[in-house]
Amino acid sequence: MAERWPADAARVREAAERLRRGAVIAFPTDTLYAVGARARDPVAVQRLYQAKRRPADQPMVWLVSGRDQVDADALVSDTADELMRRFWPGPLTLVLPARAVADGTTIAVRAPDHEVALTLLATLGEPIASSSANPAGQPPPVDADQVIAALGGRIDVVLDGGPCRIGQPSTILDLSGAAPRILRQGAIEASKLIRG
Repeated sequence: MAERWPADAARVREAAERLRRGAVIAFPTDTLYAVGARARDPVAVQRLYQAKRRPADQPMVWLVSGRDQVDADALVSDTADELMRRFWPGPLTLVLPARAVADGTTIAVRAPDHEVALTLLATLGEPIASSSANPAGQPPPVDADQVIAALGGRIDVVLDGGPCRIGQPSTILDLSGAAPRILRQGAIEASKLIRG
């Protein structure tokens, strides 16, 4: 069963160290509780997929502390930069072209507007591959009790930071093609993102 920790400063630092060692950890964000692993640790990311029972062809979102954690891995257009400045940290996920490959591969990135998540990301110093902290196809959790009920036997730690403020998913905007398109309508209305 996952360890349940209060999301205080000492435990957040400890959680970052656990992530460095390959742990899968759940933590609060502004939208929903997330479950994540170090994005650049393929073994840990595989554990994350197994915990979620998520199909391998469904990519994870990379949570970041801000633009500085995006540039090494994704191409940030002027449009993406403007949206980051307007809506980050916040409930907007951007799908961007991956920097290292030219085969159409993309990376979805988001900076969550939650002190615990941002502190964890800043302490870790690199992106966290993440998804909502529930088995694929099940309702997403908005508090630590729901995370433990859904995933408690398959992850290492749950940082309990109380209930999530927004309680619905982020909006996903794909900027990797010729024109922006909404992949998932979430907490931010499409009309605020795409100017017609």
